Amino acid sequence: MRSISIALVTATGLLAASIAVEAKTTRSFSGSSPAEVEKNARKAGFSYPDGDMNCSSRCSQRWAKD
Repeated sequence: MRSISIALVTATGLLAASIAVEAKTTRSFSGSSPAEVEKNARKAGFSYPDGDMNCSSRCSQRWAKD
């Protein structure tokens, strides 16, 4: 019975660790051009786009970081 409890605790800990690794933070950025959107996102510490670029009078795009 004790070995089953240890195995269950270990498996639960590994599952929780893998979930935490996949967490990411997202935020939308805007600018007058796609280059300005990217510059603003990178300046804020975001590393990659996480959505489509939408442009009309201004451009906006969601960016993410791990």
